[in-house]
Amino acid sequence: MTIRKLLLGTTALVGAGVLGMGVAPRAASAAEVLPGGALDVTISGFMRFRAHGGQLDNETNTANTTTGLDFSNDDEVHVIVRGKHDATGIEYGGTVELEADTNHTTNSDEEWLFIRGGFGEFRFGDEDGVVDNSSLGGFTVAANSGGIDGDVINALSISAVRPSNTDDSTKIRYYTPSFGGFTIGVDYTPNVDTINSGANNGDSIANRHVSGSNIFEGALVYKGDFAGFGLQASVVGSYGHLATHPITYTFGDSTVSGKNDDTFWTYYGGFAADIFGFKVGAGAGNEDVGGFKRGYGNAGIGAAFGPVNVSLTASKVFSSSQYQADHPWNAVLGFDIGLMPGLVAGAEVSYFDNDLDKADQTTGDDKGVAWLADLRLAF
Repeated sequence: MTIRKLLLGTTALVGAGVLGMGVAPRAASAAEVLPGGALDVTISGFMRFRAHGGQLDNETNTANTTTGLDFSNDDEVHVIVRGKHDATGIEYGGTVELEADTNHTTNSDEEWLFIRGGFGEFRFGDEDGVVDNSSLGGFTVAANSGGIDGDVINALSISAVRPSNTDDSTKIRYYTPSFGGFTIGVDYTPNVDTINSGANNGDSIANRHVSGSNIFEGALVYKGDFAGFGLQASVVGSYGHLATHPITYTFGDSTVSGKNDDTFWTYYGGFAADIFGFKVGAGAGNEDVGGFKRGYGNAGIGAAFGPVNVSLTASKVFSSSQYQADHPWNAVLGFDIGLMPGLVAGAEVSYFDNDLDKADQTTGDDKGVAWLADLRLAF
């Protein structure tokens, strides 16, 4: 819903009242930032109602997690602001993603400004970095909530899907224009309070000793046709400094500290393709985050039958160091179906094995089955 048009009538009435009092409205100059009427504002978002259950205590290694039927929500409202400078053709604006769940204590998820033109696109604010944004793999072709990178049932003791990253910590991000299907992306985050999280970042001046500092991320992305097949492929990586070390790793009810090491680097490559009516994707990566090392991979296959999408995705850690687990893995079977415009229903079932040592299992087991069913509305 675009609300600019809805506001025109009200704006005209207010303007008439002001003029009737003999005060002429002041025109804004290009150097001023004033509210009201200059840009197009769109309200969008999504609402998700979820039912889930299974051996989620074993999956999350948390003894007090319910294993019975439970309900939860996942709702967001997005305020999208867009404008275009006619003289230069430059587009600009911003987005604010507001958390709408009733139990959320934080009021927003991401917020960023952008400037886009023939030079590419810059984004400034709390937004995913190029490592997270440009990673491709089995999760790219997953149905419903995302399979191994989805909601509720995707957790493993060591992530086997994406490289560690700056999440939506405050940063500057840049993507070049596409050259023959190739795009380069880079970003810079000076302070990261928590690796893989945007928590406590961006709304004030950072503390002196945060987890990561001067983290640079890069991505090379291809999108086009290769040998007659639709193909997306990317290579991403990051390098930075861990200001606080040794770092700690927490999984469920158990926490372990790593080595006294300030190393931070990651690399990951993956692809997703449409082949003979099927969607296939895979990816693999390696990293060292303060002595916590892992090598991992994922793969998936999906297909569409009219309004129905189905997929099977899997992920596994092949090598690890410092983590409590050795070689955890999981597989997720999912489907969804479009019921009406903007309304989708779906379900997923997962088998997982966290591969934890017996002494580190707080629930008595580290493997099992979990499931999720949901109804999603996009607007």
